[in-house]
Amino acid sequence: MAYAHQRQHPRFKAALPVEVRQPGASSPLRAQTSDICVGGCYVEMSSTQQVSKEVEITLWIGQEKVVAKGVVVSNHPAFGNGIKFTQVPEEGKARLHKFVESLDPFARPTRNVR
Repeated sequence: MAYAHQRQHPRFKAALPVEVRQPGASSPLRAQTSDICVGGCYVEMSSTQQVSKEVEITLWIGQEKVVAKGVVVSNHPAFGNGIKFTQVPEEGKARLHKFVESLDPFARPTRNVR
């Protein structure tokens, strides 16, 4: 059976603390992810954002912070939002890739080749 709606990136369950902020907002909404991939995440929160809203999202991976810009792609009132990352600085991309790879039980460990 062919799946018409396959995702671009595989998702993995992960509960990370996040802050979601709309441009110009004075304070962020604090929440947590329920899953994540290198292209976005699902944020569990009771006060959801409308689809197509641009947001800034700060993910805390351990003690490191990854700040990204994104757009809300799904809205489930009282449950959460799906957010697609639209801009992630290179250092943030590297940290995010490393973290997501650590969640993949089938990933091959990356080696430093000299």
